[in-house]
Amino acid sequence: MAFNLLVLRPSMTIIDQNQRPILGTKVLKRFIIFAWLSIVVLILTGISITTNRIAFEDILSMTYGIVLLGKHLVTLIMIFIVTWISFVLSTKLASFAPKPDTILALVKTNLSLGILVLLLTAILRGV
Repeated sequence: MAFNLLVLRPSMTIIDQNQRPILGTKVLKRFIIFAWLSIVVLILTGISITTNRIAFEDILSMTYGIVLLGKHLVTLIMIFIVTWISFVLSTKLASFAPKPDTILALVKTNLSLGILVLLLTAILRGV
């Protein structure tokens, strides 16, 4: 997501406007694949950490439980956004051009949420 926002999108201004939708569509398709792979890895590692490392008492402790619940809620929102892009926006877009602002806003939101998940994970390790 960071690459898309900080490198790819600014670089597309030097490409002919007729080529931008073609590149945008290709990038979106690849992005969706990696987004789903990231979600699978996130879920698997989360389950692994939760089942191997966390005692039942830790889950019941107030601070740990609240942070863990927050992390799970943020992750669910991220999954919803990727689902929305994958199955709603990308199927309605014949090219990248018609609604780039919507996808851009969702990618920015997901990047921010991803950073929040990392922060919550760091907090969980310290609690």
